Amino acid sequence: MPSDDEKPRKSYRERDKGRDRSRHTNTAADRERDRFAKSPAYTRYKQGLEKVFSGGELSEALREKLDPTGENKDRDQKLRAIREAEAQPAFLKAVDDYLLTYEFPDDPYLLDKCLEHPKAQVQLRALGRLQALKAEGKLLKPPPSLKLRLDSIALNSDSGEVQDAAAALRRSL
Repeated sequence: MPSDDEKPRKSYRERDKGRDRSRHTNTAADRERDRFAKSPAYTRYKQGLEKVFSGGELSEALREKLDPTGENKDRDQKLRAIREAEAQPAFLKAVDDYLLTYEFPDDPYLLDKCLEHPKAQVQLRALGRLQALKAEGKLLKPPPSLKLRLDSIALNSDSGEVQDAAAALRRSL
């Protein structure tokens, strides 16, 4: 007769399966969940979410619920034009178009890039928004190029007001 050590022992999973209490057995709820996850409607839903979170367009139904006036669609298109502008003239035109209607967004990277604008008014607005973000605690990790750009503006700007604002923001970082 074999000793207790030589007998093959069942694992806990096998024991639970034998009792029909295992978490590893397929239940009707599991099969229903799998069927739902493979359905075309759920696949479209997940693709729509992925599109939204990757910076794409909202679906028309969702956009209607979130923005019935359509104002945000125009703002989003203008922001996209700024971000996608590759050449300096296209970037400057996109920034000017955006600022005719809207204030700068809370995007430190976009504000950093807008400091390249040759107009002192635009630079002052960008510096003011960066200062406000710093005061609100939303500028915890500024873009790596911001400190160098602020130093450059403080030294090279033709406007004394822009120089002072850049130097003050640089000291606060």
